[in-house]
Amino acid sequence: MYTFSSIIWRIWYTFSAIDESGGTRRAILHSTAELRDILARIGWWTDPEGWVRRDPDLRRAREAPFEYTASVLDALVPGGLYVLRGPRRVGKSVEIKKTVWSLIGRGEDPRCIIHVAADELAAGDLRRVVDAAASITPPSARRFWFFDEITAIPDGWPSAIKWLRDNDLRFGLDTVVLTGSSARDLTEAVKAFAGRRGGALDSDRVLLPMSFRSFLRAQADAEGEGGVVPPPDEAPLPLAGLTPEVLDEAAWRLAPWLPYLVRGWETYLTVGGFPQAVAAHAATDPPDPETGAGPAARALKESLLDVIRGEAFGQSAWSRAHTDAFVNRLAAGIGSPTNSSDIASDTGTSANTVRRRIDALRESFVVWPCYREHRLAPALRSQEKTYFTDPIFAALSARPRRPVDLSLLSEQQLGMTLVRTFLRGDPGGYPNFDAVLHHRTPSRKEIDFAGPGFGGLAIESKYVDGDRWKRAAPTLRASPWRGLVATRRALDLDDPELSAVPTALLAWLLGG
Repeated sequence: MYTFSSIIWRIWYTFSAIDESGGTRRAILHSTAELRDILARIGWWTDPEGWVRRDPDLRRAREAPFEYTASVLDALVPGGLYVLRGPRRVGKSVEIKKTVWSLIGRGEDPRCIIHVAADELAAGDLRRVVDAAASITPPSARRFWFFDEITAIPDGWPSAIKWLRDNDLRFGLDTVVLTGSSARDLTEAVKAFAGRRGGALDSDRVLLPMSFRSFLRAQADAEGEGGVVPPPDEAPLPLAGLTPEVLDEAAWRLAPWLPYLVRGWETYLTVGGFPQAVAAHAATDPPDPETGAGPAARALKESLLDVIRGEAFGQSAWSRAHTDAFVNRLAAGIGSPTNSSDIASDTGTSANTVRRRIDALRESFVVWPCYREHRLAPALRSQEKTYFTDPIFAALSARPRRPVDLSLLSEQQLGMTLVRTFLRGDPGGYPNFDAVLHHRTPSRKEIDFAGPGFGGLAIESKYVDGDRWKRAAPTLRASPWRGLVATRRALDLDDPELSAVPTALLAWLLGG
């Protein structure tokens, strides 16, 4: 039974959690007994085999026309503390559940694997949920904690986790995975967890939509026998290793697949890499004549737009239509420096608000900034380019001004492919956005991509056929680097200082 004071506390906490847009952000604080009951209902504790059959996320993954696992939670070191970032709807919860099933399969006690849906909790619940678990999990055994979407807790959770790692002896030795959709919150948390990661290797993980390679494999799985088989699997090449000799050998080796790669790249630019979108496309989701998207794809787009409005823009008073118009306007500016004043004028808001909204989208993994390069470092005071992390974000609107040109989408996803190449070596560096930059020559011509890890290479995206790529030659030759033009199908490797390579071939080689 609750005391009068506890009831008053719960009422106060509930109303204090109401955000500016009028929606309740957090449920009431839970008691230890309530949290114990929540934990006791974890599906795999009593019936692991039945749970894996019944769980809706795992069932949808099994029913997809392809097999896809990002393997982003592989090789968890006992006692490590891991942070997994990524956009909403990208499949973080599914990856957690696949990891749970893998742990059970290798012999871990199911009751030592604890999943916490953190978006149902308050920061004050975190200590109590650990206390509650102590009395109903096997004593002294090592445990695995999965706190899903912990960044949905509005404040205080990094301090609570830090306190538990320092003061709860058992939790301090447990393996802990924290997932979230806010790059800012998780970046700040990483600083707080210094020295508390338990010897974890690659403790910062990032889950993004499917890469081009994964997309092609999923397509091949869905087509089954009779479909085109992708090129043989091979280790991705480092960007700095794309010498003329390497490109020449790769072009010869992959020549039979080149038409297939180009078709696949253009399909990827329209579908994107969200597993739900790929599944809808593979299942021949019938498209609407007006929007070009089928019911499943439209539902995903509406869901993502609601996520942007409700989470990225959650403390604003923007309507769904205003959010739609803003994202639509950003899509119209792909490939050009971001002018906040122009966007503000077009969307009826202020330049400061535009900057805040773009920052919120960046922190939610919807967009990423390609800063101008100065001495191979970001020039933060110059106008950056704003790219979406996935093509689906550029097509969320049911009433776009006009479809985004395929050449601009190719430029965008080539940039994202380059970002992925550097994530393999430094996933924790994703929020810095200092690896993939753009360059402006003294004559004010722009080169799309350059950076400190490019190995003396500059890349210009010209999604054209024939010799039209050569229009980029003067700009690239004016730069201090060897030039590479990413084309549609044109391939020219005769000049070691200026090469032309199909974008799809380049993306396949880089593993992006």
